[in-house]
Amino acid sequence: MGFELDYIFHPQSVAIAGASESPDKQGHNYFKNLLEDFDGPVYPINIRAESVLGQKTYKSIRDLPTDVDYVISAIPNRDILDLVDACGEKKVKTLHLFTARFSETGYEKEAELERELLARARKYGIRIIGPNCMGIYYPKVGISFMSGFPKIPGNVGIISQSGGNASEIIQLGASRGIHFSKLVSYGNALDLNEADLIEYLADDPDTDIIGGYIEGVRDGARLVKVLREANKKKPVVLLKGGRTDAGTSMVSSHTASLAGQREVWESMCRQTGTTNVYSMDELIDAIVAFRFMPPATGSNVLVGGGSGGRSVTSADECEEEGLTCAAIPAEVHTELSERDSFFGPWVNNPIDGSIMGGSNLRAENVLEIIAKNPAYDVVINSIGSMGPWMGGTTDPNAKPEEEDPRTRRGRRMLERTLEVCGRLEKPLALVIGDYLPSDQRQLESAQELRRQVMESGFAIFPSIRRASRAIHRLSTYYTRRDKL
Repeated sequence: MGFELDYIFHPQSVAIAGASESPDKQGHNYFKNLLEDFDGPVYPINIRAESVLGQKTYKSIRDLPTDVDYVISAIPNRDILDLVDACGEKKVKTLHLFTARFSETGYEKEAELERELLARARKYGIRIIGPNCMGIYYPKVGISFMSGFPKIPGNVGIISQSGGNASEIIQLGASRGIHFSKLVSYGNALDLNEADLIEYLADDPDTDIIGGYIEGVRDGARLVKVLREANKKKPVVLLKGGRTDAGTSMVSSHTASLAGQREVWESMCRQTGTTNVYSMDELIDAIVAFRFMPPATGSNVLVGGGSGGRSVTSADECEEEGLTCAAIPAEVHTELSERDSFFGPWVNNPIDGSIMGGSNLRAENVLEIIAKNPAYDVVINSIGSMGPWMGGTTDPNAKPEEEDPRTRRGRRMLERTLEVCGRLEKPLALVIGDYLPSDQRQLESAQELRRQVMESGFAIFPSIRRASRAIHRLSTYYTRRDKL
């Protein structure tokens, strides 16, 4: 069971082999981050320096005053076998290898070294993360491999063979309101692999959504079984690297993995209920949908906030991504006509806000009236870009003369929209388009308004198309899960 790996994420003490005095070295970063945020003892191992960041160093793991649970290796691969032996003597439970240049090089000598590394680790009962990886990001206990990562824990668990992609997932997720329970960059997967980690996250009470980037699969049959069981409990969203000929040629030199055929992977995802995505943007979008939207099992969508040509293209994009812009039911037209005899019969889906000038209804009220109808499963509301109301300060305590009229008008519009959207008892996506501010004042205003929307708990997307694609995947997952 996955919970058997829990000790890996809860070490009582950590040592960094290769803790460096140089801020340019990853061994320095590991030590600095742990020293600042981890509650237990952290021991720097350095054969030359007497101290690192003011802390006494040790020449070897063997010299530590006590046993240690978790060791991070940032030393050259030529010294790795001795390190494993030293870890065995100190009863180390987990060895994370940032150390690289093993089988991913394609050279037999390095591949043989990797095999010997695994054999010795198993002799001592040591579990290996990596080699050739960044390791663990676990904000709840203060473990991180990069400075500046958010320290607020969340409910999204991530696995990634790529350390660079792992960092990007954290940064892109944070910009969309996503926080993480645990993330593991696992590199070559010599010991702990994708199936082990997904199985663990499936049982992890802190994790409600699992996401990941995978290049190769160590045990296909086991992964199928693990994914099928995991998707019964919580959604799993995976991005597969090495789908094309060019990507496949890159995979083996990155993490020594066999990429596999695209068709086989897609079939496996369908059979196990796994949400398959094709880019980093799609991965983050799908996670945002699962994180901020309730389950959706239908594809009929109501789209609001558009105008003119944007309404036309919104309809096209929704339909192209698998959603249906269902027509306005007759009883809804009747209700709208009673409120405004001219406007009521004219309204359509998507709602064209440009025709409402002079009517008795505001666009957000029309959205609410239509959305209540059971004909619609999900709602997309486009706020547009932040451009029209980024003229001045967003400080609520600012004097009226200090605030640009566009900002006041925009804030009132945004507040009314969020109030109405908060009352809709259906899965809802808000679309806020990208906008390039012309000065620092506009940039700060846009950031503040976006933060307000994000902290209100809404799923935010940069375009109708991306929102539609994510919603289709949300609906597909919950529909498939009933059949697993």
